[in-house]
Amino acid sequence: MGGGLYRYYVLGLLMVIYAFNFLDRQVITILAPSLKADLGLQDAQLGLLFGTAFALFYALFGIPLAKLADGWHRVKTISLGLTFWSGMTALSGFATNFAQLGAARVGVGIGEASASPAAYSLLQDYFPKEKRATALAFYSSGIYVGVGASLIFGGAVIAYWDTHFTPDTQPFGLAGWQATFLAFGIPGMLLALLMRLTVREPVRGAMDGHAAPVNPHPFRSVAQEFAAMFPPFSLIALARSAATRPQLVRNLAMLAASVIGAMLVIAWTDGLLPAEKRPAIATLGGIAITTNVVQWTAIAIGAYCSFSWIQSIRLRDRPTARLIGNGTFAMLSVGGGLMSFASYGLSPFLYLYAVKTFGVGPEAGYTLGWILAIAGGFGTVAGGMISDRARRLHPSGRLYVVIAAATAAGILLWVQMHTASLTVFYVLLGLVNFLQIMWLGPVAATSQDLVLPRMRGAATAVFFLGTNIIGLGLGPYVVGLVSDATGDLRFAMLSVLFILPVTLTLFMLASRRLPALEASVVERAREAGEPV
Repeated sequence: MGGGLYRYYVLGLLMVIYAFNFLDRQVITILAPSLKADLGLQDAQLGLLFGTAFALFYALFGIPLAKLADGWHRVKTISLGLTFWSGMTALSGFATNFAQLGAARVGVGIGEASASPAAYSLLQDYFPKEKRATALAFYSSGIYVGVGASLIFGGAVIAYWDTHFTPDTQPFGLAGWQATFLAFGIPGMLLALLMRLTVREPVRGAMDGHAAPVNPHPFRSVAQEFAAMFPPFSLIALARSAATRPQLVRNLAMLAASVIGAMLVIAWTDGLLPAEKRPAIATLGGIAITTNVVQWTAIAIGAYCSFSWIQSIRLRDRPTARLIGNGTFAMLSVGGGLMSFASYGLSPFLYLYAVKTFGVGPEAGYTLGWILAIAGGFGTVAGGMISDRARRLHPSGRLYVVIAAATAAGILLWVQMHTASLTVFYVLLGLVNFLQIMWLGPVAATSQDLVLPRMRGAATAVFFLGTNIIGLGLGPYVVGLVSDATGDLRFAMLSVLFILPVTLTLFMLASRRLPALEASVVERAREAGEPV
């Protein structure tokens, strides 16, 4: 199963599904001016909708859904998730205020969390080890296919609505941005049906000669993952397990630190903004709930839940904890998160920046969309192919490719954001995106090579904790916050460059220990009690 052309059909279909994943999350970019006008949103609120409202639930639900991918039918997992998130995208078109749209975005995040852990695991069983970075890079090219499609087709719907209808003649009273959500959500449900009917479930781990047994109680395992994350269930689970008193104390200390840290950051960031730039979403007991309250409370929840879940893994699955609980795996996850911080931080504001700086209209969505789709798509595939070749020359070759590409992207981004020419801006946008996304295939494949087949879903979940909580949870909101605080969108977008030196340092340090860790995966798992 999985030989010949069929494996490439599966890869292509998964790439299209991943494109819908990003199309539905990215649509906020082209709709930003309309949402600001119709719903009165600030830049930070746009960042919250694009990032945190989506990212927190995407990242946290990715953990139990990754467990489902490790023990249940992966094809069903993907098709059911796609149906749910497409439905929530369509439902976004009926939102009448920020809170309703935010709630729908939460639903999109929950549904989309099902896709990548199951897809990564499937691809490991359809492609041999020497082709996996290329396969994962091709799958990841769906990111920019979706990003580009969101701008191209979103811009087309908005432009059509603006030229053919007035507020009094709009079908069903829907504005252009509402029609766009519906046009993006409904086709995804049909794609889910195609996935369910045409993709076969391969034997887990057979490609590597480590066929993994089927989990007889996959949903019980999912419930255990939820209980390991959220208080008070996390504390009860610790008390019932073999946890020692110091471990329970550390968990409580992390809970307290998350609460106190959130309160301090909320007070600080509220102080950065004038009153008109921090509108209350709601009131609770007479206290105004601002976007800063929502943002930093969500990040605190994400930080605690991530800590609590990783702590529980150490107690109940020592082999998995041994393979993912090391500095190198952490550096890959955090480094990937920081790379995502830059790309996600820039993405929701590109169209808005072009409008403000060059005076473009909705038709620019076509140009921006094609640039991002082509450059980003080729960049992900090129990153995988080049890094696979580099790995043949050196065990850490994949990371060396990432370091070189990230450095070049940072230099060109600075030039791009200072040009007065729209043409030069477009050209450099393509080059920056080509280079900026080259990291994903190599780093994802490297993280998968550090674990056994049965652990791939869990490894993907940990990897995506970094890319989503750091990248998607912080990037868009921080850039929007800096823009609101300074009134300078260009400076806000360039602020993503401050994290580049840290990113490069993490990848360089990871490259030093990588060869030894890859060579000792089975040995270290066996030492931790894995029956291999």
